[in-house]
Amino acid sequence: MGDIIADREKFQRGWTGGLPETPCGAGSKADQTEAQRKWIPRMVGKYGIKSIADIGAGDLNWMSLITWPRNVSYSAYDLVPRHKRVQAFDLLIQRPPCVDLLMCLWVLNHLPFEHCQAALANIRASGSRYLMLTDRPKWHHEQPPEIRMPYLEELLLKAETGDRLLLIDLQC
Repeated sequence: MGDIIADREKFQRGWTGGLPETPCGAGSKADQTEAQRKWIPRMVGKYGIKSIADIGAGDLNWMSLITWPRNVSYSAYDLVPRHKRVQAFDLLIQRPPCVDLLMCLWVLNHLPFEHCQAALANIRASGSRYLMLTDRPKWHHEQPPEIRMPYLEELLLKAETGDRLLLIDLQC
């Protein structure tokens, strides 16, 4: 297995690559997220997004650096809340709230096939309009085909790996 994490305790322990700044891994460090911090607010404005639920928010390390427009409501959720503003949430058994944008960054790529399908079913059942997720083409062979959806916008994160953020319209 490449990107899949089947051990729930791994999520609880965290990743050492981002320490001491964040236990959420090197990809959650401020210096690694500059492009996302610029791109996400642009997408929020472009698509008239007013409500966001961030599933997999971790410790809000880099997300707390985003200045949201005043009329945008942002809520944070994670399997292992690492900040007082993050609510405990298990995407495999809970339906996310119905919002304009569900963000699910660096979550689905870590789930085993059947768990990813359950998470996607809950995402679709939420009735939310848009989904923003990370895509890691290197590991597509480990993911269910349903994870590859047509997208409206993309942000290339790493040219060498093809990692990217995708904005998907769930209601088309």
